[in-house]
Amino acid sequence: MSIENHQKNQAEAGGEPCVVVSAGALPGNASRRARVVAALLSESWLTRLAMVLIFALYFRAIGFAPVYDDNVISPWYSWHDVPKFFTHDIFGYDGSAHSVYYRPLAVTWGFTMAFCTGGAPGWLHLGAILLHLAVVVLAYVFGRYLFGDWRLALLTAVLFGLHPSKVESVAWIGSSTVDGLAAVFFFASLIAFLKWHEGGAGRWMVASVALFTGAMFTKETMVFIPILIAVYLWLMPPHAGRMTRILRTLAPYGVVWAVYMTIRHAVIKPAGASAEYIHPTFTLTNLWMAPASIWWYLRHLVLPWGLSVEYTPALIDRPTLHGFILPAAGIAGLLLAAWWLWRRQRSPVAAFLIVWFAVTLAPPVIVAPMVLQHDRYLYIPAYAFCALLAWAILRWGSFPAEARVAVAMGVVLLWSGLTWHEMGYWDSDLTLWTRVLQISPNHPKAQLQLAFLYREAGDTPKALRMLDDGLRERPKSPNFWLARASMLYSDQQWDEARAGYLKVMQLTEPAPGQPVEAGPPTRVRAAAAYQLALMAITAKDFPQAERYARTALSLRSDGVGYHEALAESLTGEGRLSEAWAENATELRLRVAQQRANGAGRHP
Repeated sequence: MSIENHQKNQAEAGGEPCVVVSAGALPGNASRRARVVAALLSESWLTRLAMVLIFALYFRAIGFAPVYDDNVISPWYSWHDVPKFFTHDIFGYDGSAHSVYYRPLAVTWGFTMAFCTGGAPGWLHLGAILLHLAVVVLAYVFGRYLFGDWRLALLTAVLFGLHPSKVESVAWIGSSTVDGLAAVFFFASLIAFLKWHEGGAGRWMVASVALFTGAMFTKETMVFIPILIAVYLWLMPPHAGRMTRILRTLAPYGVVWAVYMTIRHAVIKPAGASAEYIHPTFTLTNLWMAPASIWWYLRHLVLPWGLSVEYTPALIDRPTLHGFILPAAGIAGLLLAAWWLWRRQRSPVAAFLIVWFAVTLAPPVIVAPMVLQHDRYLYIPAYAFCALLAWAILRWGSFPAEARVAVAMGVVLLWSGLTWHEMGYWDSDLTLWTRVLQISPNHPKAQLQLAFLYREAGDTPKALRMLDDGLRERPKSPNFWLARASMLYSDQQWDEARAGYLKVMQLTEPAPGQPVEAGPPTRVRAAAAYQLALMAITAKDFPQAERYARTALSLRSDGVGYHEALAESLTGEGRLSEAWAENATELRLRVAQQRANGAGRHP
């Protein structure tokens, strides 16, 4: 269906026609004013104004310091090393398994940006802003094809680009390389499909499938591109033979997905001792958490303030009244309301947008017990919400045009102010994690991060107070005890530091007869044992040092310095040949890590 025909159908269905006033029919001054107003309200000028507004809101991020993990630049600094990005998960720089995230194009994009800019934060932030602007432009073009109305498409794109939930994906460079780049492929693939579907040449289908390939190798959840295409074909006329048409259209996308899954299965390795990130499991907890998770995301769309990079995790492991029953009832009510509105409008586009929201939000909801809620997961689902809101502003009810313009401007100004406000918390790690504690008091990760930041700033007493606050809430946290002991060790408070490390060993002691499980507790226990070995070496208690060093190595054989500590212990005991062997192992380990992390380093 062409844009013109779609506009005609909408007008016949009750859409508001565009009123054109001839400037020549007006007197001189009025004619000039009318021409100026018409020019300023034209599609081209409004589009440019929208892009300038979005850029202006995010421009100050160029002066922000690296935050979160933005200071972790890809360790490859040569184009010859780019193929390595396709042979491991996104965090597996040392070749071992770290996560289920296979996103080689995201890593390639991050490397390209770092290589071309020298890793300067200002340039990387500018790249993230421009990437977001590219997404907004593509969202606008997509809306032109979907709605057949440039006003609705533009207002949707503007609201989409301004929504405060986008702050995390723009201000945080690490999120931009994944979510921003994936959104570029996402909208571009759908645009190419719509151009082909409207009677375009076959090259548009080839382009759509190629862009879908790029999307899949950027982020796993982009698999919902062909799902949305199937939904679109099912809802839009003609309905005769639509199942055959859907299967024939989806065939090339299915081939790409199968190839991607084959490569991903070969690359993603089973979790090892150093694995740090999620490995999805599905139990009834996933079901119990789903309604509350959906409500959480809806709240952040409708009331987009009080945002943060981290939120207090909440586990719902049984169907409680407030955790499951009430949210489920609320969702059922929303579905009934959506069905009633659809029955009144009979709009396939509205139905498509509702399905869009459900499908694109499904991944973080389904894995809610394992993945914490984050605003960045709303990057693409927000488009459907903004489109429905824009439709309500421009088309719903019988309000005068002036009222509609006032409401649209009000939402734009409100979201612009909120985006500017929320951006201010991303200028440094200190403000970022302080914000987390404002939104989620006693958040453990924020307390640890702030303690380390205070320590780096030379304020050890404040850092220790932060850790003590955390220990009052969670006195059995090995992470807090380890951080506290390490700070005391650095300040040469040996007795208190030793007591802290011993507390870590006590808290991480496996139950009798139970094997030591891989994961964070193992790394914490290994670190504590290593530090106790160093303290025993200082005290010249070499047998005890050997015992702790061997404990650390039994937990993490690849721990840097662990073999060296054992070698010093053995030297102190006079077992020189064994010490030489441990030193040789330590040397081989360090050389291997340097080759994995720094081969081909660019000067």
